[in-house]
Amino acid sequence: MRCLRSHDIIGAKKNNIATIGVTYGYGSREELETHKADLIADFPDEIATLLPLS
Repeated sequence: MRCLRSHDIIGAKKNNIATIGVTYGYGSREELETHKADLIADFPDEIATLLPLS
């Protein structure tokens, strides 16, 4: 699992896609910060507050 998340972030960055990493489930905040996730959520309900309103 560790490689898949980092590859997802790297692939998104190469295609100018913003990333949201989550610390619940597998992985850690440190891993997400290392691979430079644009946003990080610790709980599922935080995702809605991180996304811009359209």
